[in-house]
Amino acid sequence: MSEPDGLRTGAFATPPPAERPTTPGPSYGVPRRGGTMVEWSSVVERVRAASAYWLATVTPSGRPHVVPIWGVFVRNDLYLEIGAPETAKARNLAANPVVAVHLDGVDDAVILFGTAVPMRPDAGLGTELAAAFRAKYAGYAPEATAWETGGLVRIDPATLLAWRDMPTATRWRFSAATPEMP
Repeated sequence: MSEPDGLRTGAFATPPPAERPTTPGPSYGVPRRGGTMVEWSSVVERVRAASAYWLATVTPSGRPHVVPIWGVFVRNDLYLEIGAPETAKARNLAANPVVAVHLDGVDDAVILFGTAVPMRPDAGLGTELAAAFRAKYAGYAPEATAWETGGLVRIDPATLLAWRDMPTATRWRFSAATPEMP
């Protein structure tokens, strides 16, 4: 759960190949050609700047659970606070770490599918995370040791979807090992 400084490149450091997702059927009226793909740099900036991250988890009984939470982008990775182990999201993630993370904005959509990895950051990363949270969220002042007992996850992305309108829909697959992801 803890990684020494410098051993991780960060999931967003290098863009995976961009591709067009399968568009809906002709009855939707969505063009199958045209438009330009969304640029990776704009997606990374959206992930970095988002004020809330809509985290979707699954309950042990299979029901969806969605909640807005805070997060920061540090060392080319997305870290989300999930709170105490008693919270629904933390319990859900303990049983099933597969998640979807959606940013606000229907006209500039960014949806990330992946796995939530529990983190207890080492001192260096903890210091960076605490500084990033303090800078991003007014009045919030976590210490570098705030996550020693849990409450923080790193999102390891499998697939990311982004679009501004359907002719711009773009998909990035971080690993060929997850073809079932959208």
